[in-house]
Amino acid sequence: MNEFGKIFCTSQLAQLDEYTIEKDGVTSLELMEGAAVVFTRKLLEFFPKARFFAVVAGPGNNGGDGFACARFLMDAGKNVKVYDVTPGKDGSVARETCRQRYLEAGGRIVEVRRAGELRLEEGQVVVDALFGAGLNRPVKGVYAEVVETMNESGLPIVALDMPSGLMGEDNGENDGAIVNAVRTITFQFPKLALMFADNYPHVGEWTVVDIGLNPDVLSETASRYYFLDRDRVAMRLRTPGKFAHKGTEGHTLLIVGSEKMQGAAVLATGGALRSGAGLVSVLLNFSNDSVFRMKMPEVLLRSPLAWNFEERITDKYQSVAIGPGFDMTALSEERMWKILKEGYTGKMVLDADALNLLSTHPEWWTHIPKEAVLTPHPKEFERLAGKSRNNFERLNKLSTFAQEHDVVMVLKGAHTVIASPDGRCFFNTSGTPGMAKGGSGDVLTGIIAALLASGHEPLDAAIVGVFAHGLAGEKAAGRYGVRGMKAGDVAEALGEAWKELESCKNKDLCL
Repeated sequence: MNEFGKIFCTSQLAQLDEYTIEKDGVTSLELMEGAAVVFTRKLLEFFPKARFFAVVAGPGNNGGDGFACARFLMDAGKNVKVYDVTPGKDGSVARETCRQRYLEAGGRIVEVRRAGELRLEEGQVVVDALFGAGLNRPVKGVYAEVVETMNESGLPIVALDMPSGLMGEDNGENDGAIVNAVRTITFQFPKLALMFADNYPHVGEWTVVDIGLNPDVLSETASRYYFLDRDRVAMRLRTPGKFAHKGTEGHTLLIVGSEKMQGAAVLATGGALRSGAGLVSVLLNFSNDSVFRMKMPEVLLRSPLAWNFEERITDKYQSVAIGPGFDMTALSEERMWKILKEGYTGKMVLDADALNLLSTHPEWWTHIPKEAVLTPHPKEFERLAGKSRNNFERLNKLSTFAQEHDVVMVLKGAHTVIASPDGRCFFNTSGTPGMAKGGSGDVLTGIIAALLASGHEPLDAAIVGVFAHGLAGEKAAGRYGVRGMKAGDVAEALGEAWKELESCKNKDLCL
């Protein structure tokens, strides 16, 4: 099966470049200029009408990329000025060659030895080429002053590979200056720091451009971090065969809702009904089910009296989901324990108050099936695993938690991350801010439950479910707008999302 794109640590970047130079017979200068070409092309896609550009070039290879970009902007007929910060400082041969070529093409350079000499002009788009992804210490001194001047200019800043001052992974102890970019155009693969909410003010929207690193080194170099894309997600989607029927496509049981949160039951069920399970049964955690019956005619609704019987509730189901809208009452606690002590060993999804109850009863872990899928938002995860100082620390906790408990963790957010029991982490790239509304997570629980019932392994169900959930959100936003969409619209748009993924797979468009 095709592997997802990898996210490498910044400590591995030099190795990737060196392998490409050695195996592909290219020089460092050719690699630098090639990167600048694709960066400039993407930059002009984002700012097609801009006439004036300012490139702030640092002393390293990122500065060399900046000089090459400036030359290519001139070739495109743009008015360009390069601010060379701390000129005369020894740079690489490739960097100095790019600087000289820019000068020979008629380029203008302003030498900046102190921040006061960086005089940005109204109407310019600023290219941040001060420091790249290899930065390993906070930005201080004159460089920090230059960064602050850029940030205070009010001009749009586009970061070349990485916002200057932002380290590639852990910024928990980073007390230096960091560029606030509106966009980051990063090379070959997203860097880990781009995935974290606390870095968004510096990163803005990010885009990856292919700079031609050798595919063998990308494949052979180890990483535990990956990012999802439509084509490879589609390859993991199980599609029913010609002779499929409701008995072959699995039966899921959703144990959901409460008197106060009946809507969560509706939303989770909507996600399940639109995600391919042969049969969807629902056991409500409340008694008045008349509204639910009208809204969900396709569902097999179990009698609330089942809670009072001694028989095993979870028998005959390929997957069980517990939690959306479940509430934290003593009755809910009693009912969840009734489910867990049955010793169900099938595929399970735990969300919302099921996770909150679990956090207060660590002794219940011995009753959680192996490779159960847990779908917390950050606060729910904090209750399970404790506080984190920043997103990088939370990621490490998430991965450790998944390994220690042998479960699949789905930490919901703008780039939802899926942590597997073997230590790998997968970052989602679909979705929209319009999904930041109550009930979206309930829909996801239903999606994953249905995928589990229909034959997907837990990790694949989480990966496919998370991506499809985000893709459906994009479809809903396209119809109603980010502000106007609601969680129920995500469930309704799932048909379009599955259609796109199935078409991708069936038409052999995938990588």
